[in-house]
Amino acid sequence: MNINTIFMFCLGLGGAALLAGCSPEPTTPPRDPKRATTLEEAMEAPDKIVELDLFYRRLPSFPRDILKLKNLKKLTLRTCRIGALPEEIRGLSKLSSLDAGESSLTNLTPAVGCLLNVTRLWLNDNSLTSLPAELGQLSNLAYLNLDRNQITALPDSLGRLSNLTWLRLNQNRLTALPGDLSGLAQNLKTLYLMGNPIPDAEKQRIRKALPKCNVIFQ
Repeated sequence: MNINTIFMFCLGLGGAALLAGCSPEPTTPPRDPKRATTLEEAMEAPDKIVELDLFYRRLPSFPRDILKLKNLKKLTLRTCRIGALPEEIRGLSKLSSLDAGESSLTNLTPAVGCLLNVTRLWLNDNSLTSLPAELGQLSNLAYLNLDRNQITALPDSLGRLSNLTWLRLNQNRLTALPGDLSGLAQNLKTLYLMGNPIPDAEKQRIRKALPKCNVIFQ
């Protein structure tokens, strides 16, 4: 095989770039039309967006345009420092995942209880001192993260969340859990309670009420 034949063979395999000592330029994959990482992207086709990821955007408040995304299923607001979730968030009825961790929340609107399709909820690393009883309406909730807040007591309704499998309550100010834990006992696999001033008698009650759950106090 002569040199001309070899050269033509390399060209057929994209070998020209290799012969030149470089690799072909990588192609940029097309953007998923159902996912957006900025509000500007989302508002180009608001009816199509099912996932909005605004991680680390440091927003001064909750962007009202989000409420126009009626088909939204996954919303990430982590580290956005929005301060509060609006009551109108109840309109995002298709939402299944909401991450509002590290968002400077000082209270939680009862309207969150209207998000009946939510299965995963992050509220960790905020300044919450209490939770609305309406949180217990989230019957499909499987994962709830409330780590590193300032919560002193949980609403009784939380103990009735029968589909919850993971519950994180590390580093709060809890001294007890709701008296009725029969709902949690059904499917809860892991309960984190590290860094809470829970007395020994209450720890024993919790373990007895949740015999199938791995309860972690320290």
